[in-house]
Amino acid sequence: MNVEKIEAIFFNVLEDICDYLPDLTLVGGWMPYVYSSFLWKMFLRNPVTTVDIDFGVDQSVTRDYSRTIFETLSSLDYKEHHLKMDRMFPVVLYKEKIPVEFITYPTVDIKAIEKMVGQQMQINKIDKFDFLLKHRISISVHAKKKNKSFLINCPKPSAFLYHKGATFIDRENKEKQAKDLYYMYFILRYAPDMDLILREIFQYRQEGHLISVPDNMDKFFERVSSQGCLLVEQENGPDEYIHDVRHDIFDRFKRLRETLQRGGGN
Repeated sequence: MNVEKIEAIFFNVLEDICDYLPDLTLVGGWMPYVYSSFLWKMFLRNPVTTVDIDFGVDQSVTRDYSRTIFETLSSLDYKEHHLKMDRMFPVVLYKEKIPVEFITYPTVDIKAIEKMVGQQMQINKIDKFDFLLKHRISISVHAKKKNKSFLINCPKPSAFLYHKGATFIDRENKEKQAKDLYYMYFILRYAPDMDLILREIFQYRQEGHLISVPDNMDKFFERVSSQGCLLVEQENGPDEYIHDVRHDIFDRFKRLRETLQRGGGN
């Protein structure tokens, strides 16, 4: 599936659930695309790094919906993927071949979420996920072919980066670790106001959020030959704009590590 097709499906999904967008937060691998194209407004060759479309949901739903997301999408051209062969529910809905999934945190009031999403839907619970939902911004994204814009909630780039620094280490395989670390590098490399992002990360650290991040960064990015640098270099691939990608990765993460070290001792 080419990038244009993937983008078209992404915007089709946004249109299908546009009524619910005020109570959803886009997360996951679509963030590099959204940040670079619509927040930073810079052209990058291929910022789409995933096909899965993931939405975060919190218990503070702002309105009563006459239909659940499941009811709305089930009435359209979505296919159901049943997670257990002997049960009808829960399901994950697919737009063509792309899953549309929902994520929350373990201590959430699940009943409040199910009133909007639907009891039939699979809602994944992830530790530390509430941090992303508490530190978010609204971004207007524009579908050129539709000539239509959508206002979506997203984690602040600093929060997305910081959260990945806490959670990548728990991923079940090296491929997913590499993908998460690459998301961090993407922000460290392309964000136009890195000073602002580092100030916000300093504040998260001072407030005691996600305290494992400094140790994780030191463990994976202590030297140019450290595991983190190698994983990101492999995920980034050959780069026509940077002569020594591995050193660039090390230098950018070094600046992050220095910020995290200054933020200690609270």
